[in-house]
Amino acid sequence: MIRSIILATIVAIPAHADVYRYKGVDGRIWLSDHPIAAPKPVVKPVSHTIVKKPLTAWEIKHYVHIAAKKYGVDEKLVHAVIKTESTYRTDAVSKKGAVGLMQLMPATAERFGVVDRWDDRQNIDGGVRFLKFLLDTFKDPKLAVAGYNAGEHAVMRHKNRVPPYPETQNYVGLVMAAYTE
Repeated sequence: MIRSIILATIVAIPAHADVYRYKGVDGRIWLSDHPIAAPKPVVKPVSHTIVKKPLTAWEIKHYVHIAAKKYGVDEKLVHAVIKTESTYRTDAVSKKGAVGLMQLMPATAERFGVVDRWDDRQNIDGGVRFLKFLLDTFKDPKLAVAGYNAGEHAVMRHKNRVPPYPETQNYVGLVMAAYTE
């Protein structure tokens, strides 16, 4: 009996709480016993394509000059690689996923400090850095160029010779011909 009286007393106590009603950005109604700041609308990122203006021939030459000087690589060799890799197309993409003027693969780009392979300056800088590494490793431009195409491990596996892959042999021939023009 005492229990019923206590329970009835508790239930009978009037509640003096205000009820606040909010409408969410999604249209749902929210109820609260205390005032809250109105929810901020969710801003979705605008999806848009950034149209990148291709570099001029002068700009490419300028960035190649800077990177070649920075890493001590012959500018003519860099230009020969760019000509063979992308024919100077800044928007070039290979079937294997290499991009840009110097056709950097994701792993190569990361290895040589390139954050954005599509940034032409970074692409050139990373490609020249890779070329410098290969020149230091093999001490021979032909082998460095073969390593640029097939990877340095392929050159090493073939006892520091141009690997017998038709694509790589053709590539080395094209780069060396452009280099010696």
